[in-house]
Amino acid sequence: MIFKKFFRRKKNAAPEGSCENNEMLDADGTYEEEGETEKSDGVSGEENTEEKPIRMLLGSRAVVITGIVAGISLILSLIFLISPDFAELYSRTVGGFIRMVLAKITGIFPFSLAETLTFSFIVYVVYSIIRSIYEAVKNVENEKRFEIWSNRVIVCVLLTAYSLYNFSFASCGFRYDLEDNLGLDRKPLTAQQLYECIVLVEDEISECLDSGDIRHTPDGASCLPYSYNKLNAVLNNCYERAYEKYDFLNRFNSTAKRLAISPIMTYTHISGIYIPYTGEVNINTNYPDYVIAFSEAHEMAHQRGIAREDEANFVAFLIMYESDDNYLRYCALTELFDYLADALYQTDEELFYSAAALCDIRLLEEIFAFSDFFAPYSNSTASVVMEVVNDTSIKLRGDSDGTKSYDMMIELAAAYFGIE
Repeated sequence: MIFKKFFRRKKNAAPEGSCENNEMLDADGTYEEEGETEKSDGVSGEENTEEKPIRMLLGSRAVVITGIVAGISLILSLIFLISPDFAELYSRTVGGFIRMVLAKITGIFPFSLAETLTFSFIVYVVYSIIRSIYEAVKNVENEKRFEIWSNRVIVCVLLTAYSLYNFSFASCGFRYDLEDNLGLDRKPLTAQQLYECIVLVEDEISECLDSGDIRHTPDGASCLPYSYNKLNAVLNNCYERAYEKYDFLNRFNSTAKRLAISPIMTYTHISGIYIPYTGEVNINTNYPDYVIAFSEAHEMAHQRGIAREDEANFVAFLIMYESDDNYLRYCALTELFDYLADALYQTDEELFYSAAALCDIRLLEEIFAFSDFFAPYSNSTASVVMEVVNDTSIKLRGDSDGTKSYDMMIELAAAYFGIE
């Protein structure tokens, strides 16, 4: 072994008669200074060092795989955009199945997985930034830096979320309009039509209140007659009955999650949110009970394939109004009254006050109680920011009306009641 090592050293040494150690023979027979070679190699190594982090990031197998999947999902979303027929079929079948699987998996957890993952991801990103700065200051070698691995994780998470959205929910924004699936003749409403509709709703609310089984707090707010868990079960039963009549809804039961940050979230004016990435319905339980019930039904409509906000509002109204639960009927009608009253006030103040004069005093007490509750949250900065974010998000889903679309459910309601 000693002789082999010695032989290799001799073999690699400059042969006798060659140029001195500081010179090298070039291919064309000329001599080149060794220092110049080292300088040239040094520049090349520096360039490689600069390019290495990018190559290491893109060279990750996980990043490549999630990137390919995201690309496929992008192509699929473009097909949805081009073909409403395909979007409708996909939403009823493959998309509905994926949403159901996600809901069943995340339903195992008694807490909101989306809420937990969101805050965990924020903590992880902050930690990654701090550690990356520390390693940069300490001149840690690129291949040993946490930053490379961290960037891979962040890119993979974002690509996976994008893919999940496209595969599960993107088709819902480009499927047939709800009025077509329901066979309704939807039209813009005149002030007189709004008045007729709101008077009809006021009469039905009075009938619900006259039943005597709706309890109120001293300040006039109505109370859920059962727990939040029972509310979830009752709404699942309502959807179960609706499936027989409305086959465009995906059929499955799901668990609504109560958000731990509900009091803080109220400053954003968000009463509920459906997360397509985890398939979860998340509810802000800080709101009054009638709002909680309607918001849960609204987010469950999203979960069952209804993307547009006005349509999700109306589906929520529909399944609650057609149920045999008196309190759910009251909640649905009260929410519809709110939307009708706002629209009528903006259209014709005189007719609005005429309709208000006919309103049941118990309903007015409910509205006043909500106003008192909402006053501390009404002018928050968070709500202004979230309004922009929500408006942009809705428009990106294919609804050009943005947040204004929530109010447009009254057109569907008027067509449903036959207001002409």
